[in-house]
Amino acid sequence: MNTTNKILIIAPCLSMGGMERAAVNTANGLAALGNKVIFLSLFKKEHFFLLETSIEIIEPLRFNENSLNISKSINWIRNQTKLHNPNSILIFSKFYGAIAALALFGTKYKFFISERSSPLFKWNLKIKIVNFVAYRLNPPDGVISQTNIAKQYQQKYFKKKTIIKVIPNTVKMVSLFPNIDREKTILIIGRLGDYLKGFDRLLEAFALIKNKDWKVVIAGGNENGQYLKDLAVQLGILDRINFLGKVKNIDLELAKAGIFVIPSRSEGFPNALVEAMAAGVPCISYNFIAGPQDIIEDDVNGILVPEGDIQGLAYAIDRLILDPAKRAHLGEKALAVREKYKAATIAKEIKQFILSDSN
Repeated sequence: MNTTNKILIIAPCLSMGGMERAAVNTANGLAALGNKVIFLSLFKKEHFFLLETSIEIIEPLRFNENSLNISKSINWIRNQTKLHNPNSILIFSKFYGAIAALALFGTKYKFFISERSSPLFKWNLKIKIVNFVAYRLNPPDGVISQTNIAKQYQQKYFKKKTIIKVIPNTVKMVSLFPNIDREKTILIIGRLGDYLKGFDRLLEAFALIKNKDWKVVIAGGNENGQYLKDLAVQLGILDRINFLGKVKNIDLELAKAGIFVIPSRSEGFPNALVEAMAAGVPCISYNFIAGPQDIIEDDVNGILVPEGDIQGLAYAIDRLILDPAKRAHLGEKALAVREKYKAATIAKEIKQFILSDSN
């Protein structure tokens, strides 16, 4: 008798992005546990992340190429769900979860939301209405929040209708390069055009540091990133900034980085921070909402700077530049996240939550 669980994962696509990376890591982790995983991609875009070969990928045909067609997506999700008849469904993000909730209204299927957004993220009015209607008609069986702060926000939104559980992201298996020496570089990672990533705040702090030998390396898509180059010119630091663009082998850049900084204004869960720690990079983070205080123990495995304190960030960078022993100590302690957030551990938590008969 075949007792393999079948899990349907609904996510935006396999292109570059934090939500996409989390969905792929989760799918791969669940597949490694012996589950039959089907990955339903809402958009057909170029693949950046790779799924295990055992995972079936389903992508839309001749719709959702540039924008989401809600009515077609509802019918498609409903039909694909009935066709594959999963034991459980996991959808990434509240809005896509709402689309799935409408698609699954009146069916027997259990579905769960993995909410990715920062608690401070504001949906536009149209999406708010869709979310409100969908979840009043068909509330999810459970919601996964990435941090304790996020859980509090989700409990207020869903009230007592839905179980909320904190399960952090998995960290991908970051490759280590012990033969590569760390350089005098401060690495930041993310989409340049995303205001919430706070790259402008890092450049302002970098302009204040006393040491002028170190450089900033920015890894991420250059779309809408001209404002950062303009800011670097205004601050007189353009010659010490290296814009890498999209980087396929980010592990190599992490191996070379002397310090990693995450200057975000907010995050759902700072994947880049965890991956930098998993690479043994000494990390500095603003204590924004949400995530850093769940991940970093200040001055033990990283450094937390009060949110928005530009001078405080500059001081923290200067402090680490002047203290190589401290950098080495923080980097060594940071490596513990490899075990804490490894795919097998997190996947087991997710499996237990979305397949438990008690939900």
